[in-house]
Amino acid sequence: MFYHLCALALITLVLGLAAVRRCSLYSPLVISASIWLVVFVAGLVFEERFYPLQEKAFIAWIIWFMVTSLIFFLLSPTGTKNSWTETEIRRLPLDYTLPLLLLIAWLVYMIWEVGSSGPDHFFFNLRLSATNREGFASLGTIVRFYPLIFALFLFEHVYSHRENRHLRLFLWCFMLLYAVATMGKLAILTPVVSWVIIQGIRGKMKVANIVLLEAVVFALMMSLHFMRAAVSNEATIEDVLAIYIYSPLVALGHISIDNSLPVGAYVFRFFYAFGNYMDIAPQPVETILPWVEIPEPTNTYTLMHPFYNDFGLLGVLLQAVSYGFFFSGLYWLSIKQGGLWLVLFSGYSIVLVGQFIGDFLVINLSGNLQFLIYTLVVFLSSRKVCYAR
Repeated sequence: MFYHLCALALITLVLGLAAVRRCSLYSPLVISASIWLVVFVAGLVFEERFYPLQEKAFIAWIIWFMVTSLIFFLLSPTGTKNSWTETEIRRLPLDYTLPLLLLIAWLVYMIWEVGSSGPDHFFFNLRLSATNREGFASLGTIVRFYPLIFALFLFEHVYSHRENRHLRLFLWCFMLLYAVATMGKLAILTPVVSWVIIQGIRGKMKVANIVLLEAVVFALMMSLHFMRAAVSNEATIEDVLAIYIYSPLVALGHISIDNSLPVGAYVFRFFYAFGNYMDIAPQPVETILPWVEIPEPTNTYTLMHPFYNDFGLLGVLLQAVSYGFFFSGLYWLSIKQGGLWLVLFSGYSIVLVGQFIGDFLVINLSGNLQFLIYTLVVFLSSRKVCYAR
């Protein structure tokens, strides 16, 4: 409990400084501190269910949190309002409504095919397929369109206007159907978090609405979790919260580091995967991490895992510095310039929100690079069409 109380005191101090400086609710500083506040409060509630929090894991967290918070604080714009004006409207030169509807229809068909073809119940088949289990049908090529659809989803919401309302609706349909197709709670959370940040930075989101939305999203995520569970699964909501919110930090202190792996096996996984494809590098590590019992089984280790596993505490320090500058820069540009930068910051914000679970930036670098490329293509293809009055 000593570690938890120390962490809560430190987090409270950071949030207090953020309030004094009038940092936005959507700044990396407030998002990161709020997430860890939830984690350590959950730790007080669920501490007895797990092994004690290890000193090495707590030190790693102290390094991560202190360094990122310091960078976020020093580089965060003062005030809560954006300095860019929403007078510019951009639009793609072609109407992609029909291709989008065809993709939605294709996704619905694949959901039915995959869910109906497995040996278990419909939603469990979808989940096992999403984890690449052998013997289960795959969603196939449709998943390759996700980074493009996500880029379009954010673009249309950053430049929302009356004429693109139908596109925003259809893009929401695709994103939510994709969550059903993969039965992934993160697939629900990602578009919602991005949308909230876009609306918040644009000054169109009230705190009361965020609280209501959190309740709705939580209900959806829990529903998805229990819908996809095996018939024999008897987990309760309390079990799910304990495992997903608090256990990753505990598990970080109990990982077994495999010294036989190549240098930077997790941090440089993308490059090992490319090198392996070219037959010049060994097989990359799996993205689904090995399980550890603490004593309840889990295979999530917070976003510090890749750098901590590969390079120890020095790796966590380097990660904190690089992530601190990366997200501070994106946030500053989204506040000052909007547009492209707001799309990128909102799109990558799930890394900040999901940091207590795992690393969604480096481990998913391929998908993140695809999202970046599609976002650039969308913006370079778009044109200014009018100015809001």
